[in-house]
Amino acid sequence: KDIFDDNWDDFLVYANSNNLKIRDVVFHEVDRIRSCGCMSEGYYTYICEHCQEIKYSPFHCHSRFCPSCGVANILKKTDFILKRIVKAPHRHIVFTIPDSLRELFQLHRSTCFNILFDAVSDTLNYSIHNFKKSERYTLGFISCLHTFGRDLKFNPHIHVLFCEYASGITTPYKKVFLPFDKLRKSFQYTL
Repeated sequence: KDIFDDNWDDFLVYANSNNLKIRDVVFHEVDRIRSCGCMSEGYYTYICEHCQEIKYSPFHCHSRFCPSCGVANILKKTDFILKRIVKAPHRHIVFTIPDSLRELFQLHRSTCFNILFDAVSDTLNYSIHNFKKSERYTLGFISCLHTFGRDLKFNPHIHVLFCEYASGITTPYKKVFLPFDKLRKSFQYTL
């Protein structure tokens, strides 16, 4: 919050002088973060029934981008997911797009992001289906979209956590191995 308070106005001057386009949602989220926890934005009042001591608790923004509110949101989601996943080993893989498609994805965000999710899902389902066609295995996985890389440049990619076990028609749980080189080629073709 202090970083935004100290640097946001200077950043806007820089963005304007370099013709950087900032989406309206960014302004909205930054305003929420900057006002998070400010008493001037409103607060709850708690009064102890026994000693009459008064405590004030400021309203929070509940933005997932806020350093304090976002952590609480992540912990809730993590708990929600952990209660529902199969207790088995999982693997992590990242699906990304070539540099040449990034501008297209940035111009048509919602459509292209949906296509990206569909391509990942189709790739995993195709790969597990080909593992043993007669069993029609089902693979459990969770996918999460990240729109920026470590260097903070626009780089949409999907992180996938998938179970090493799949369920089939006659086999309730079977350890599966999905070769990453085949997944990569399948994803490129599907996308």
